[in-house]
Amino acid sequence: MKLPPQEALTEEEAEAILRQTHDPKKGSLRDYCILSLMLHTGLRRAEIASLKVGSLSGQGNKLWLIVFGKGQKYRKIPLKNELLIERLGKYLEKVGNKGKLEAPMFLTRSQRGGRPIQAITPETIRRVVEKYSKLANIQKRVSSHTLRHTFLTRALEKTGDLAGVRDLAGHSSIQTTNRYLHSSEERMEKIIEKLGL
Repeated sequence: MKLPPQEALTEEEAEAILRQTHDPKKGSLRDYCILSLMLHTGLRRAEIASLKVGSLSGQGNKLWLIVFGKGQKYRKIPLKNELLIERLGKYLEKVGNKGKLEAPMFLTRSQRGGRPIQAITPETIRRVVEKYSKLANIQKRVSSHTLRHTFLTRALEKTGDLAGVRDLAGHSSIQTTNRYLHSSEERMEKIIEKLGL
């Protein structure tokens, strides 16, 4: 069976997913930070899983995330979302990794049987995305790539800067980034059709 094409989330859907992490019975600070990072930076799940505490770099009032993506390509992504920055700091304090530059940024939950807490895996991140999209009752197919797709589509819609978005995404070819522009154009076309203009 062929799955429908990847579709970016609306702003309301993205907010609904993040809101689910605030539920004290079902949500967690770690999961909020992971989902928010994906929606605000477009990081791939493998990139999130490989982040270290030292991946955060600050200078003055600026905060950057140092990322090594596919093919060990380096990129430096600015972090601007104040709530994400605040909660990321709280999470690192909570797990005791604040200031431990070589420690993994995100950890699995405590293990049974005395095994140590480990760095989160891409598979766990996939399950986190799946869990909160279901809790938010999102009716479209949502994967980790959907969150990346949402960020890149929005970035292109708001800026039109294909080369800048390519750099943020860590794409080696502008043609790869161009796919998100087509998605953006299709969405705009649908809006105009609905408006009857």
